[in-house]
Amino acid sequence: MEHDFKVVELKERPALAIRETVANADIPAKMRGFFVELWMFIKGRNVEIAGPPFALYHSWNDRETVMEVGFPVGPGAAGEGRIQAMALPGGKTVTGMHFGPYDKLQASYHEMVAWMKANGHEPAGKMWETYLTDPEMEKDPAKWMTQMFWPVA
Repeated sequence: MEHDFKVVELKERPALAIRETVANADIPAKMRGFFVELWMFIKGRNVEIAGPPFALYHSWNDRETVMEVGFPVGPGAAGEGRIQAMALPGGKTVTGMHFGPYDKLQASYHEMVAWMKANGHEPAGKMWETYLTDPEMEKDPAKWMTQMFWPVA
C-alpha cells in the first residue's frame, strides 16, 4: 500500500485527552467511550476544537497499551478529573496516510518504520494518529482515512 511518507516539522499543539492503560482487545470499545466522554466535556465548556481526534501511544506490548486519546484544542483549555490538558509533540516527524480499517494500522506502522530506516531516520518518541473519517458517518471501513505521525531523530 502506498502511504506517501514524508518528514515534516510540526509545532507542539495543545489538547485535552484521557490517558489510560487498556487491554489490547478492549482498545476499540474504550476509544469510543473516551471520545464520547471528551466530546461531552469539550462541548459542555465551549472549548474550541482545533483538529481531528487522535490517539497517542506511550507504550505497548502483547497484552496492553498505554494510550492517550483526545482532541487538539485552542490555547488555555483546562481539563478536569481524568480529562487532562496535554500537548501533541512538535519537531521533526514522519507522517503518512493509512487508508482502510483500523485493524490494519499496525501493518502501516511497520511500513513507516521500514521507510524511516531506508531514509536514514530512527523513531524517536511516541507515535500518534489522527482520525480523518468518522466511522459513524462512513460505514465502509475501506474508505476510512487515518494520518499517522512518528517523531524521528
